[in-house]
Amino acid sequence: MKSNITKLFTALLLVSFTALVYTGCKKKEDDKPKDYSASTDNANANNAFAGIWKEVSVVTDSSGVLRSPSSGCATATITPVDTTWPKTVVLQFGTSTTNCPGSDGNRRRGTITAVFSGRYLDSNTVITITLTNYYHNDYHVQGTQTIRNMGRNSAGHPVYNVIVNSATITSPDGAHTSTWSTNQNREFYAGYLSNWYLADDVYLITGSANGTAANGESYTIVVNTALRINIGCPWIVSGAFTLTLADYPTYPIVFDYGTGACDANATALLNGTTYNITMY
Repeated sequence: MKSNITKLFTALLLVSFTALVYTGCKKKEDDKPKDYSASTDNANANNAFAGIWKEVSVVTDSSGVLRSPSSGCATATITPVDTTWPKTVVLQFGTSTTNCPGSDGNRRRGTITAVFSGRYLDSNTVITITLTNYYHNDYHVQGTQTIRNMGRNSAGHPVYNVIVNSATITSPDGAHTSTWSTNQNREFYAGYLSNWYLADDVYLITGSANGTAANGESYTIVVNTALRINIGCPWIVSGAFTLTLADYPTYPIVFDYGTGACDANATALLNGTTYNITMY
């Protein structure tokens, strides 16, 4: 059995409208959200943190054996190298100024550190992931990801609770920063019985998220249809969520990843109009 969780998480966001905003004045009734930038910011944060776990899962399994990173220019270490726990896994990508291209099509630089309290497939194991000068496709990503093995569901699949609190994502030019938090469950839907073989790993994500977009808009998100993550694809392949802006609670936005194709395309339904989204 192996312990690999893939791209977590996920992508989520969009834009909405409300009749009243309690900021000391009343908005016009025809005032509606002007864009869907919140949805894009959320989707990018979700993909970045899903990719962080995916990189950790590639290099180690439930036995604590170290494998090669997916990026040829990345290095990985694990300590201690014996059979005792906890263990610390450190992945180093590129240099402070040079990206390391991965087999998943993403470019990374900086350091990911993951501390495992026990084997990934063991109930109650906690994995704490921290970042040091970490960049995902030139976006500066900061935050801590905590993953806890909650045991198995009625179908016998391992389930993990994943929490990210107050993460920040800063644009490559440094001009825009968004924040993101999530509390989600990841069901290890398929692949956990095929030791050492990653390509068949599938995760289903449910739960909620919230944050503040780079334009200052606050939002909340609830997953409607489980988000499906295939280890062999760099993006979420299917599922949908609803995003609601704090200023426009009566205009929810539905973000849809499609029906299973491995591509960067998604759609956002806002006020009766569907917008095409491309995730970074």
